[in-house]
Amino acid sequence: MPAAISVISSTLVGCVGCQAGIEYLQTYVKNSLNLITFASFVFTATYGLIFHSKFFTVPNHIPIKSYASIVAIFFTVNMANNYAIKFAIYFPLFIIFKSGTLIANMSMGYILRNYRYNIKQIMAVMVVTAGIIIFTLASYEPNSEMIRIGIDTSNWIIPIPPFLCGIALLSFALILSAYLGLYQETFYQKHGKHNEEMMFFVHFLSIPAFALIGNEMGEAFESANSTPSFEVFGIDMIVPRAWVYILIICLFQFLCTRSVYSLSSVTTSLNVTMVLTLRKFFSLLISFLVFNNSFNMFHIIGASFVFIGSFLFSTSFKS
Repeated sequence: MPAAISVISSTLVGCVGCQAGIEYLQTYVKNSLNLITFASFVFTATYGLIFHSKFFTVPNHIPIKSYASIVAIFFTVNMANNYAIKFAIYFPLFIIFKSGTLIANMSMGYILRNYRYNIKQIMAVMVVTAGIIIFTLASYEPNSEMIRIGIDTSNWIIPIPPFLCGIALLSFALILSAYLGLYQETFYQKHGKHNEEMMFFVHFLSIPAFALIGNEMGEAFESANSTPSFEVFGIDMIVPRAWVYILIICLFQFLCTRSVYSLSSVTTSLNVTMVLTLRKFFSLLISFLVFNNSFNMFHIIGASFVFIGSFLFSTSFKS
């Protein structure tokens, strides 16, 4: 139990810190999500190359070809989420869909794995999801600061509104992410739990795929280079400010990713999803506190639902 608490704590700190850093960086470099994702993949792969693989001198426990499916799904989920918010998707709506992972995970577990859940678990998941939705809807303000559009909607020629395209991408990423969680459970059962190796190869093997979006990342790269230099106690460090923020985000992302891999090896996919759902709630809460957004009665109701549901879920396995 102490080990699980430690992993859960590091997951929340890493993932919430990463989300806060990404949101802050958006004020300096627009449309930088893919660049941040690429940087975090390179950072994690480099760490694994040095400290785990030791420059490929450590024998693999799992054949490299076995990672192909996980790499494809993992990369696709990341890209779908990154591109979704370019299609007139507001940040609160993005959180609503991410919070729906709990229901998607339980549904797919029931359909694909014939999992069964008790009433307390089902009610807990429903309450937590409802709480986050209420909290997010109470935060909805369609102003220019909250909307993230990466396309020119005035020249949109496809007979489908950009908003619906964004919803489709979010839905696709939601379902695929839930499937990935279940697939990893089967993967661990077949090959054993080798977290460090899996984290390294999944990120390392995903890097070449970023060549598909090289032009877009090139634009974000130039924007990051054009930011003012980072200063420490009035001393110009020469390095553009955006790259310092990206490094900090990578550190948080690494902690988040490593903790999630550890968490997925010691508990079920549904428990992992529960922790990740809580971190989404905390990310939104910190966003309000940092950027001084209003906090009304509906926020309080939503927060209460989340905490009550979390308590119900945590006690649903004791009997």
